[in-house]
Amino acid sequence: MGLKIVNRGRNYEGLTEEGERVLSSAYQVLHELDRLKMEIVSKKESPTGNVIIGSIPSALPVASSFAASICSLHKGLKPVVRSMTSHDLELCLENLSVDVAFGYSERPEIQSQEVEIIPQYEEKYFFLTKKKNEFYEESLTWSDASKKDLCLLTPEMHNRKLIDIFFAKNNIKINPVMQTDSIFSLLLTVYTGQLSTILSGPTANFAKINGELEIRELVEPAETTAIGIMIPAGNRLSIVQNAAKTFSKSQGWKKILNDISIP
Repeated sequence: MGLKIVNRGRNYEGLTEEGERVLSSAYQVLHELDRLKMEIVSKKESPTGNVIIGSIPSALPVASSFAASICSLHKGLKPVVRSMTSHDLELCLENLSVDVAFGYSERPEIQSQEVEIIPQYEEKYFFLTKKKNEFYEESLTWSDASKKDLCLLTPEMHNRKLIDIFFAKNNIKINPVMQTDSIFSLLLTVYTGQLSTILSGPTANFAKINGELEIRELVEPAETTAIGIMIPAGNRLSIVQNAAKTFSKSQGWKKILNDISIP
């Protein structure tokens, strides 16, 4: 096409603006090819093929449960769950490299895209620390939580940005003792007994399996953030996407969701 699509010096320096458009179009072509292959071998009642599920880290327990449930319901589906930052999730929705995604449905970047949003649950926030005794209050204020030695996600993570906003409502600028970009690392740190952390409901629910942690809902104010399933719009949905969409609205999934979204 007579266009420069790659910036190069001695080394690769990224794509040009035109190159980004070519890449996005290539993803769409591959997506259409995969969809055609699936529809040839699938029937509406028994979809077959991979279903790529993207998820923000705080919703991974929910996305994993969704994948396991839909795999059990439709034996021909082979879910692939990928953990992504909110930014990467939005890029993948735009270039059609995920079939469905679990993310923050009220982000402006999502609202500006051609994305169908299926509301799922309201994310709540919980304070986690090593259990000191068997009896402890069920809630803790954001103000009191700020006085603890905290390990939190790094500032570029959207979940951390939300937590900073919630503290700011109490005129508190938080200064964590430790930071990480991994929720798994947060949990391991708390299990050592030296630091505490703040997690979403689904991840706090997963953490309580250990039985050694205090899990207390953060209040004053009791904050929530909307989480939804997002499906790229603007094109007809594949059989696989339709199967995921139908299951996401089912009573069976709603029951599972209620059980895992809050500890």
